Amino acid sequence: MKNIYEHLLEKANTMKIIDTHEHLHPYKHYLGDSPDILCDYFSHYITADLRAAGMPESDIDKICNYKTDIKERFKILEPYLEYVKNTSYYRSLVIATSKLYNIADITRDTIEELNEKFKALNKKDNYIHYIMKELCNIETSINDCWNGDLKSVTTEVFTPVWHPDSYIEIDAELKLGCDTLGEYCEKYKNHFVKQLNDGMRALKCALAYWRTLYFEDTDYKTANELFIKCDPKSEEGVPKKLQDYMMHYVLKVADENNFVIQIHTGLQEGMGHNLEDSNPMLLKNLFGKYPNLTFDLFHIGYPYNREIITLAKYYPNVYIDMCWAHIISPYASREFLNEALDVLPYNKIFGFGGDYLFYDGVVGHLTMAKQNICEVLADKVNRKEINTGLAEKILSAVLYDNAKRIFKLK
Repeated sequence: MKNIYEHLLEKANTMKIIDTHEHLHPYKHYLGDSPDILCDYFSHYITADLRAAGMPESDIDKICNYKTDIKERFKILEPYLEYVKNTSYYRSLVIATSKLYNIADITRDTIEELNEKFKALNKKDNYIHYIMKELCNIETSINDCWNGDLKSVTTEVFTPVWHPDSYIEIDAELKLGCDTLGEYCEKYKNHFVKQLNDGMRALKCALAYWRTLYFEDTDYKTANELFIKCDPKSEEGVPKKLQDYMMHYVLKVADENNFVIQIHTGLQEGMGHNLEDSNPMLLKNLFGKYPNLTFDLFHIGYPYNREIITLAKYYPNVYIDMCWAHIISPYASREFLNEALDVLPYNKIFGFGGDYLFYDGVVGHLTMAKQNICEVLADKVNRKEINTGLAEKILSAVLYDNAKRIFKLK
């Protein structure tokens, strides 16, 4: 087990990676948004664990206030941080501090040194290139930074995706000037073409944070009547049937262009969401209706892992993305991949997407992803389910080849 695992991990550590999903600030001077390490590291994910442990929201606000002394802020953080040191979110952070700053833990004794090293690294002009290219060997990262100007996101490091969610939800400003739903749909189509010309390689739907993923068929006449009457700014908001119609229109346009849509499924980041809204099974009426469209279903659908495997088994145009999953639960990710490789062709799986708001997190997450994937493959070799050659092919496929092909990357 040890020898084949180390062999595969060495290959993983030297190969190019395609990162299928991030939320990274794409510009040169990144530190302007996160003045110190507590602001950066506690802007995402780990705060959910702290809240679950009982940390008050007011205290979370205090630890991210960089204008106050970092040691004093750490005193507020410390009792709750102790409770979350077992979690995968925390593990990702300490892997990053070890690799980047040669500091093995985040403690009252290390926080000042960590912060100084963090700020020094961030001030370097090549910081983004160093993290993504030199350290992680990422050929490109499919980046979801919610920026409407995709040309500014398209760089040697990033490939942009675009959210059509505002069109689906019927944003009040987008509705202006459109007397009919037909005019509104034409406005969307023109915007889609523009984004395509500006470098977009996929759409991204995050609507499971706000509504159910079940989009029923609605006829144009009904939807147009609802469109004409509705006021998106009113208390009643936009009727579900109208949103459903627009989702189908968005998918129709993407289907006509043999495109890819990434869809959030499973666990929502943060607290108190309606998990049942994000069950990937709610999407099954869409897959056969849009056969030329590739559905990239996020986060292994956790905790709907087996459901999402079944969907990818049933539908040739459904793919499963392990973005975020390795830091949600390494155990669940290994279990998922082990079972998925029993059930699915290996060209149906994307093995890594950091899904972070900050760069250091990508370092920790990618390390965990490689370890998980190599452990599963080594176990399968040792149990004689596959041979070493096939394990190497699968490793390359899930971390590079599958995404390269599906997203039509050069």
